[in-house]
Amino acid sequence: MVIKMNVPKLRFKGFTEEWQNYKIKDLGKIITGTTPPTSDKENYGESYLWASPIDMGINKYINNTKNKLSEKGFQKIRKIPANSVLITCIGSTIGKTAISKYEMSTNQQINSLICNKQFNYEYCYYCINFNFPKFLSKISFQAVPIISKSEFEKLTLAVTKNMYEQEKIGNMLSLLDKKIELQSKKIEALKLYKKGLLYQEYNKLYNFGNLLELGKLAKIYQPHTISSNLCNNGDFFVFGANGIIGKYSKYNHENVQITISCRGEYAGTVNLTPKKCWINGNSMVINIDNSMIIEKDYLRYILESQNLKYLISGSGQPQIIRSDVMKHKIPIIKYEKQTDFYTKFVLLDKKLNFEYKYLNKLQQLKKGLMQNMFV
Repeated sequence: MVIKMNVPKLRFKGFTEEWQNYKIKDLGKIITGTTPPTSDKENYGESYLWASPIDMGINKYINNTKNKLSEKGFQKIRKIPANSVLITCIGSTIGKTAISKYEMSTNQQINSLICNKQFNYEYCYYCINFNFPKFLSKISFQAVPIISKSEFEKLTLAVTKNMYEQEKIGNMLSLLDKKIELQSKKIEALKLYKKGLLYQEYNKLYNFGNLLELGKLAKIYQPHTISSNLCNNGDFFVFGANGIIGKYSKYNHENVQITISCRGEYAGTVNLTPKKCWINGNSMVINIDNSMIIEKDYLRYILESQNLKYLISGSGQPQIIRSDVMKHKIPIIKYEKQTDFYTKFVLLDKKLNFEYKYLNKLQQLKKGLMQNMFV
């Protein structure tokens, strides 16, 4: 029995031949982007797309860019046709991949692969995307991570020469990406709806409720922070500035708590912690466990509807201090009326949680398929 070594674990029916090792330069022509001189103002206009790594986001296709060129400027720099595979090869975004939707140009941080006729561009996109982490592990970086064009051309990956197999793999993963994109848009639309409804309902309360300082309603404090090396194991979640960062053998809060991130980029963000967790000191706890005049869900959504960024101080790292949080005011209504305010938002968050779980399932499905459909 002949054992074929260079084959994926998962294949479409009817394909049996071994995959072959190819250098990226054998898949097509590679073009490194260029940047037009900033002094030549006439080069900049509203006609032609000019992409940089910032344009390579969640979506597979680039159909718009932050910067555009006039026709005259576009003629002066290297152009790539539609359906070229774009790969960032320098800087913190190294390894980002995308496909050009239209004829366009890129800056010098991007290498573009214009596939030969015997290679499907979507297949090559996914194949390079899958292999790039392996490429990085074989390259030694200096201060700035970089893969030169000559290095990029020599990178080797296993591919199928069968065009029909390439198309099947590319089409299947492309359909899955469309589902992921649509699910992401659904979540963003739901978040926007919730934000608008929060704003609308909060304004009603602000006009009719009594305004009270948080310091008169809650115990406000920053817990003790445990070191990161203690967050490696245990039975209880550790809650950081904006979510769970590990597990620990102890917990410092038995009940669910409302927190406000008080350090770093997430400063001003309102969170809800799990039960029996350790809350670190970069979160300000707004503890109302013993309150008889305000419900936890009511306070949570009131704080979410307010813009707490105004509490941020400090010229260096953003931070929020306890004395300012103590003075922050919220509208209070009768205890029995508070449920009417927050019930709709609890239901919306359950819906959002369901949609996030479905998105995660799609992402995990894609990850699993790619791990088994490529060598």
